[in-house]
Amino acid sequence: MTATPSSPFAFPFRAFDTDAFANFFPNQDSMGTLARGAMEASTASTRASVKGMQDVGQTMMDHLKQQMALSVETGKKLSEAGTLSEAMTVQTGFVKSAFENNLKGFNELSEVYADTMREAFAPLAKQAKKTAKSAASA
Repeated sequence: MTATPSSPFAFPFRAFDTDAFANFFPNQDSMGTLARGAMEASTASTRASVKGMQDVGQTMMDHLKQQMALSVETGKKLSEAGTLSEAMTVQTGFVKSAFENNLKGFNELSEVYADTMREAFAPLAKQAKKTAKSAASA
Protein backbone atom coordinates (compact mmCIF):
# COMPACT_ATOMS: atom_id res chain seq x y z
CA MET A 1 0.00 0.00 0.00
CA THR A 2 2.00 2.88 -1.27
CA ALA A 3 0.90 6.38 -2.03
CA THR A 4 0.75 7.39 -5.67
CA PRO A 5 1.97 10.68 -7.11
CA SER A 6 -1.61 11.80 -7.73
CA SER A 7 -2.86 10.84 -4.26
CA PRO A 8 -1.20 10.99 -0.85
CA PHE A 9 -3.45 8.15 0.32
CA ALA A 10 -2.63 4.53 -0.08
CA PHE A 11 -5.49 2.47 -1.50
CA PRO A 12 -5.78 -1.02 0.01
CA PHE A 13 -7.02 -2.48 -3.29
CA ARG A 14 -4.83 -2.08 -6.29
CA ALA A 15 -7.78 -2.72 -8.58
CA PHE A 16 -9.31 0.68 -7.76
CA ASP A 17 -8.64 3.04 -10.59
CA THR A 18 -9.95 6.60 -10.30
CA ASP A 19 -10.08 7.02 -14.08
CA ALA A 20 -12.14 3.85 -14.49
CA PHE A 21 -14.45 5.05 -11.74
CA ALA A 22 -14.87 8.46 -13.41
CA ASN A 23 -15.57 6.78 -16.77
CA PHE A 24 -18.15 4.48 -15.20
CA PHE A 25 -19.98 7.45 -13.63
CA PRO A 26 -19.68 10.17 -16.29
CA ASN A 27 -22.32 12.43 -14.72
CA GLN A 28 -20.85 12.72 -11.24
CA ASP A 29 -21.59 16.44 -11.10
CA SER A 30 -25.21 15.99 -12.10
CA MET A 31 -25.61 13.19 -9.55
CA GLY A 32 -24.33 15.50 -6.84
CA THR A 33 -26.61 18.27 -8.03
CA LEU A 34 -29.61 15.93 -7.97
CA ALA A 35 -28.71 14.68 -4.50
CA ARG A 36 -28.31 18.24 -3.24
CA GLY A 37 -31.62 19.18 -4.88
CA ALA A 38 -33.34 16.22 -3.24
CA MET A 39 -32.01 17.23 0.16
CA GLU A 40 -33.08 20.85 -0.34
CA ALA A 41 -36.55 19.70 -1.48
CA SER A 42 -36.83 17.43 1.52
CA THR A 43 -35.82 20.26 3.84
CA ALA A 44 -38.32 22.66 2.24
CA SER A 45 -41.02 20.01 2.50
CA THR A 46 -40.26 19.43 6.18
CA ARG A 47 -40.37 23.17 6.89
CA ALA A 48 -43.74 23.45 5.14
CA SER A 49 -45.02 20.46 7.13
CA VAL A 50 -43.90 21.96 10.43
CA LYS A 51 -45.46 25.31 9.56
CA GLY A 52 -48.65 23.53 8.53
CA MET A 53 -48.83 21.61 11.79
CA GLN A 54 -48.36 24.88 13.68
CA ASP A 55 -51.26 26.33 11.67
CA VAL A 56 -53.34 23.24 12.47
CA GLY A 57 -52.62 23.66 16.17
CA GLN A 58 -53.54 27.34 16.05
CA THR A 59 -56.77 26.58 14.18
CA MET A 60 -57.69 23.92 16.73
CA MET A 61 -56.97 26.28 19.62
CA ASP A 62 -59.12 29.00 18.07
CA HIS A 63 -61.94 26.49 17.61
CA LEU A 64 -61.64 25.29 21.20
CA LYS A 65 -61.70 28.88 22.48
CA GLN A 66 -64.92 29.49 20.55
CA GLN A 67 -66.44 26.31 21.94
CA MET A 68 -65.46 27.23 25.50
CA ALA A 69 -66.86 30.75 25.13
CA LEU A 70 -70.11 29.27 23.80
CA SER A 71 -70.26 26.82 26.72
CA VAL A 72 -69.65 29.54 29.31
CA GLU A 73 -72.24 31.80 27.70
CA THR A 74 -74.76 28.96 27.66
CA GLY A 75 -74.03 28.13 31.29
CA LYS A 76 -74.76 31.74 32.27
CA LYS A 77 -78.00 31.71 30.29
CA LEU A 78 -79.02 28.40 31.89
CA SER A 79 -78.42 29.78 35.37
CA GLU A 80 -80.61 32.77 34.52
CA ALA A 81 -83.44 30.64 33.11
CA GLY A 82 -86.51 30.82 35.29
CA THR A 83 -88.47 27.90 33.91
CA LEU A 84 -87.79 24.49 32.48
CA SER A 85 -89.09 25.69 29.12
CA GLU A 86 -86.56 28.55 29.04
CA ALA A 87 -83.76 26.17 30.04
CA MET A 88 -84.73 23.75 27.24
CA THR A 89 -84.75 26.64 24.75
CA VAL A 90 -81.27 27.71 25.88
CA GLN A 91 -80.03 24.12 25.71
CA THR A 92 -81.49 23.63 22.24
CA GLY A 93 -79.83 26.85 21.07
CA PHE A 94 -76.54 25.64 22.51
CA VAL A 95 -76.72 22.30 20.71
CA LYS A 96 -77.52 24.02 17.42
CA SER A 97 -74.72 26.59 17.85
CA ALA A 98 -72.21 23.96 18.93
CA PHE A 99 -73.03 21.76 15.93
CA GLU A 100 -72.66 24.69 13.51
CA ASN A 101 -69.44 25.78 15.21
CA ASN A 102 -68.02 22.25 14.95
CA LEU A 103 -68.88 22.03 11.25
CA LYS A 104 -67.24 25.38 10.65
CA GLY A 105 -64.17 24.30 12.65
CA PHE A 106 -63.86 21.02 10.76
CA ASN A 107 -64.10 22.84 7.43
CA GLU A 108 -61.38 25.28 8.47
CA LEU A 109 -59.22 22.43 9.70
CA SER A 110 -59.62 20.45 6.47
CA GLU A 111 -58.63 23.54 4.47
CA VAL A 112 -55.51 24.00 6.60
CA TYR A 113 -54.59 20.32 6.16
CA ALA A 114 -55.13 20.53 2.38
CA ASP A 115 -52.98 23.67 2.15
CA THR A 116 -50.29 22.01 4.26
CA MET A 117 -50.20 18.96 2.03
CA ARG A 118 -49.99 21.09 -1.11
CA GLU A 119 -47.16 23.19 0.32
CA ALA A 120 -45.30 20.17 1.70
CA PHE A 121 -45.41 18.14 -1.50
CA ALA A 122 -44.71 21.00 -3.92
CA PRO A 123 -40.89 21.00 -3.45
CA LEU A 124 -40.78 17.20 -3.71
CA ALA A 125 -42.86 17.21 -6.89
CA LYS A 126 -40.64 19.89 -8.40
CA GLN A 127 -37.51 17.89 -7.58
CA ALA A 128 -39.06 14.69 -8.94
CA LYS A 129 -39.73 16.47 -12.25
CA LYS A 130 -36.13 17.66 -12.37
CA THR A 131 -34.86 14.17 -11.67
CA ALA A 132 -37.12 12.61 -14.30
CA LYS A 133 -36.01 15.22 -16.84
CA SER A 134 -32.35 14.57 -15.99
CA ALA A 135 -32.85 10.82 -16.25
CA ALA A 136 -34.60 11.17 -19.60
CA SER A 137 -31.79 13.29 -21.01
CA ALA A 138 -29.02 10.96 -19.75
